[in-house]
Amino acid sequence: MWRLASPWYLALLILPIALLIWHRIAYRKGRSSLLFSGGHLLRDLPGSWRTVIAPHTHWLRYPGLVLLIFALARPQTGNAVQKIETYGVDIMMILDVSGTMGEKDMSAKGRDISRLAAAKQVMSGFVNGRTSDRIGLIAFATQSLTRCPLTVDYDLVSLALEEINLNLFPEEMRRTAIGNAIATGVSRLWKSDARSKVMILLTDGANTAGNVAPLTASDIALSEKIRIHTIGFGSPGRSDVDEQLLKEISEKTGGQFFRSTSLEDLERVYELIDDLEKSEVVVKNFQRWDEWFTWFLWPGCGLVLLEIILRNLICRRVP
Repeated sequence: MWRLASPWYLALLILPIALLIWHRIAYRKGRSSLLFSGGHLLRDLPGSWRTVIAPHTHWLRYPGLVLLIFALARPQTGNAVQKIETYGVDIMMILDVSGTMGEKDMSAKGRDISRLAAAKQVMSGFVNGRTSDRIGLIAFATQSLTRCPLTVDYDLVSLALEEINLNLFPEEMRRTAIGNAIATGVSRLWKSDARSKVMILLTDGANTAGNVAPLTASDIALSEKIRIHTIGFGSPGRSDVDEQLLKEISEKTGGQFFRSTSLEDLERVYELIDDLEKSEVVVKNFQRWDEWFTWFLWPGCGLVLLEIILRNLICRRVP
């Protein structure tokens, strides 16, 4: 890129133009002369290079002044760089895979699907919509399993999500241990250096198992500055969502509770969470410019100085 740092100095370009006009007017009016009775005798006197260049020294003045004016305007070359820093969010998705998640009370494209299939479909879209955040995945029933640690490899997260099914746990271990799930999420997030740490816990039931109380686990999450968004999922009358408990968990940690009763409703919930947990983007502009005024200053000074030397010393004339 090229620019003039002080372009208003270009208004001074009127100066060399005015001097040139003034010189032409003065030349037409004539100059002082001496009268000799025998002027024709001077015609054959030998000339010199000084007499040849003397009438033209003023032509050094105008380009010299133009160069000096450009030096005052400070021509510069350089570039402007925009640096974008993104401070991502660490998100641990926690998915209930207890036995009731197999209930087919969700509808997708005219067919009934299970709560687990609906949840996986919506969560996959959420993962693919993120750009700079680390995302992890925990599946839980009576126990909790980390299916994918925090990563920006969204294909890996999607693959881990796709592989989750009800057979992940034995039938006798398909109860709901919300406290254990939150504790596992804390263990995965507590070493994180992200500015924002979040859990998104989706369940269709009440806490019926585990050795860690949900509110105790949420206290630990609060101490680690982890927000927990909770989602109660399942058709009304066909699910045992403990809304009061999920609300308390979210309110305690600064998150939000959502109740979702359909696939479309769940999609809207994840869209809201997506808006709530936007990454922080900081834009910094850097400019670096190299000065070129010296390339105009010294030639300009040289031309003006040369004209002064020639006119007043070397080619000095008697008026």
